[in-house]
Amino acid sequence: MKTNRNMRKKIKIFVIAAGLLLAAGTSAFAVEEYVSAIYKEIDTVFSHKSEAELNAILKKNQNDRFYYLIENYTEKKIRRLIVANDYDFALVATEVVIENNLDNERAVEMYSSIQDAYEDQKKYEEQQEAIRQKEAARIEKEKESKRASVDKQYVASKSAGGGSVYISGKDNGAKDSGWYATLGLASVSLLTEQEADVKAMNYGIAASYTYDHDATHVNLGLDLGLDFRFIDLGSGDSKIPLFLDLDILGKIAPTKAFKYFFVRAGFTALMSGKSKDSVKTNPVVNDFYTPAVGIQLERLPLGPIAFTMNLDYYPGHLFYDDIKAAVGAGANLSVPFTKLDQIKLSFNLGVKDRLFLKDGSIENRANIILAIGAENVGK
Repeated sequence: MKTNRNMRKKIKIFVIAAGLLLAAGTSAFAVEEYVSAIYKEIDTVFSHKSEAELNAILKKNQNDRFYYLIENYTEKKIRRLIVANDYDFALVATEVVIENNLDNERAVEMYSSIQDAYEDQKKYEEQQEAIRQKEAARIEKEKESKRASVDKQYVASKSAGGGSVYISGKDNGAKDSGWYATLGLASVSLLTEQEADVKAMNYGIAASYTYDHDATHVNLGLDLGLDFRFIDLGSGDSKIPLFLDLDILGKIAPTKAFKYFFVRAGFTALMSGKSKDSVKTNPVVNDFYTPAVGIQLERLPLGPIAFTMNLDYYPGHLFYDDIKAAVGAGANLSVPFTKLDQIKLSFNLGVKDRLFLKDGSIENRANIILAIGAENVGK
């Protein structure tokens, strides 16, 4: 009997102990599940970076006996933000932790460390931004310099979209400075004098040189011309042994908007020889020296061809009793045919005319010139 009572007592103790263990295990699992749910809520808060949601969770569980676990997990999430250099929300989240537990010394120290790191990060970013802006300004300045150089070397045409399309380059004479020279292998002139019925034809060579400079606000230039006709192709009493024409004129383009138009002024000398056998040519003007003023359309691009034209007035006629007025005109077509390094070669067909209005008569000197031209155009 005594043995049975002892057995029943042991069974009762075992049942009570088992019940207590089961209750403790159930409570532990309940606590773990409860804290895990809060952890998930905190994960969501940090993914949203919501200060209000984090504050609500911590405030709600402030008096919970497992609050220290919730707080520790929140600090762990903050440390991950610091590693990722996300200082903005790390500071905000740390402030929320401190506000909900002013005795949390770890959070206070963490907040101070984050602030220092945040200031260092801001200084670094400001330095990098200053470097970036400086480099961007340097690149923009370099682009502007190149664009200014391109604008001087090329003619821009507006596209349908409103942008600029560069359609031609140094062939149109749009250079900072440049020159153009011709050598006339054939210069043939015909002089007519109305009253004396003179018709004299001569053959020779000609040369010209043009220099242009694109200054800051204007285009400047110089025109030089020499025409020497030394072979008389006339006959009888209309023979004139030689002609020498000399032109030295400076010029300026009044507006850079139309850089092909120049006003020019300088000196012109027209000289001719006399033939003792050609009495009929006595009325012909032999030596005429005069200032010259005029206008010029220089090397206007017409596709690949360049067109030049000038009209000049010779006020020196005022010093000659028998000459009432004197003018000169010229035109030239330049057709390129090859390029050698920085020099472009071209065929040139030019015409010139010098006209003297006299008392009751007109003297006209027409000239045709075939020449080879050379122009510096760069690479």
